[in-house]
Amino acid sequence: MDKVQNRVVQDLRRQSRISVQMECRFKSDEKEYGALVLDLSQGGALLSSTFLPDQEGFPVQENKISITLDAGRMKAPLALEGTIKRSNVVTSGYGKVVKFGVEFEDTPLELIRLIAVLSSRRKTSNVSLKMTCQFRSDDKEHEAFLIDLSQGGALLSSTFLPDQKSKILITLKAENMEAPMTLEGTVSRKATAGPNEDDKFGVEFKNPPPELSQLIGALADERNKK
Repeated sequence: MDKVQNRVVQDLRRQSRISVQMECRFKSDEKEYGALVLDLSQGGALLSSTFLPDQEGFPVQENKISITLDAGRMKAPLALEGTIKRSNVVTSGYGKVVKFGVEFEDTPLELIRLIAVLSSRRKTSNVSLKMTCQFRSDDKEHEAFLIDLSQGGALLSSTFLPDQKSKILITLKAENMEAPMTLEGTVSRKATAGPNEDDKFGVEFKNPPPELSQLIGALADERNKK
């Protein structure tokens, strides 16, 4: 009976997994380091950090680790205890980073709620496209390509990469729009691209206008006609 229950729990944890890019902190050997959560579920997480295994104090496999999530959508930071189950060093646009998987000791209710919120946000209608736009950051205008657009945010590609958590204003212009639309948001994630590609960054909107959903629907219809 216990084996059946364990298998059901494992299946539920796998189903709840969601890909994210969320900043966090983890503590190892009484020292705290910054990291990025790449994958999150009720049972564990995949993290990425510039704190490499050859550095003193890096947690090795089967070591205990404390992780603190501080997402803007939570009322208070969420502390999670777990065990490192795997790790490997990879090369990214930021140089060498380590990715390591953590298995949580338990599943607090706050974690279940957070995953539910993240999942519901990803299920909101969105449209993939490549549309030119402008955005303002630090009182300067920049050109960009709008790659993905939803009611909650957007993914942009540009030669200029704004700072994480910085405020930006995006201006959209399209043939089916009577007037340009301005969207206010915060840079929620970013990724440095390869030598022949522009950098990409995600934006989380603040109080998007009702007209945005109409624009998304129109762009989706236009895309489906092609």
